[in-house]
Amino acid sequence: MRNGPDPKNKPDLPGTDGNDTAVADTDENYKFPTARGVLTSDEIAALLRPQPSQGALEEPHIEPQTVEPKATVVFEETSEPHPDLQARQVMASRLSMALGKGTGIKASITPTQIASLERSAMPGLLHGKSSAVACMGRSESDIRALICLPPELSDAIIAKACGSSESTGRIGDGWVLSAIDCALLEQLLEPFGAVIGTDMRLQSIETDIPYVTSLLPIERVTITEFRVEAVGLHTDLALIDGDFSDIDDVSEPHQSAAPVTALATARLASLSVPLSRVTALRAGSTLLLGLPPDQPVELLSGGRDGTPAYEGRMGRKGNKVAIKVTKKLRTFKS
Repeated sequence: MRNGPDPKNKPDLPGTDGNDTAVADTDENYKFPTARGVLTSDEIAALLRPQPSQGALEEPHIEPQTVEPKATVVFEETSEPHPDLQARQVMASRLSMALGKGTGIKASITPTQIASLERSAMPGLLHGKSSAVACMGRSESDIRALICLPPELSDAIIAKACGSSESTGRIGDGWVLSAIDCALLEQLLEPFGAVIGTDMRLQSIETDIPYVTSLLPIERVTITEFRVEAVGLHTDLALIDGDFSDIDDVSEPHQSAAPVTALATARLASLSVPLSRVTALRAGSTLLLGLPPDQPVELLSGGRDGTPAYEGRMGRKGNKVAIKVTKKLRTFKS
């Protein structure tokens, strides 16, 4: 027979016995057979290497930049209220008690905001917001504070006084308080005077905003708004006051202290002699004091039996006997 390839074992295929040369050879120069020939290891590495895109432009090199970290904003969990607004909480409590005592309306009154502004800006700020203004002061000519009542609060006070638990139903466009309404409010709001100060009283109820704003004799005022919450009533009221220290200095000048008369007694010495010697004294008689000539003279405060206050020397000034003070013995309290 002709020697030829074994049909059972085809060339270039691994044998069934597991000892084929292609499987056993692990040399790096192994030739991988393909349809077009045998590829070398360099050609295989070139095929597996990623190819750059054709026509792509090279990107310029970007230098790294140092970026400063942005500061973290810390939010406070609680914010402290304005110190003046916190102090007004005491006045809010007094207003609540005065409102309940005078009108019978049990309401919660709390301060909401406080602001300082020029007095000339008050008419525009209060226009349309206050139906009545309670003027507080020491007298009719000395107004120190204004309590501004909105229409809802004024109407509720009048309705409560008339025995109604709701509104009077009169609030609307052009509604103003009558003279009877103002007289009623003046009686009901009388306890408000003590809220401002012990010497303050409710002087009047006014409805003319430009007029009442001119009653405060100061250039800058403080406006405090209070929230009023009661059953069926949700409204506000405003307190307007200011610093009157400069006004008090001008209106009440300091009075000079009243003159005080003090009795000063000069004592040369104390001497005890028999009564017969005293009755025998005549013009030209001499009494020896038993003191040296340079002994200082004592000045007593409070009369003959007073306390020694000064020491001095006896002498003469002009045609009068005088004592020159040389030493202070005690301190006087004013």
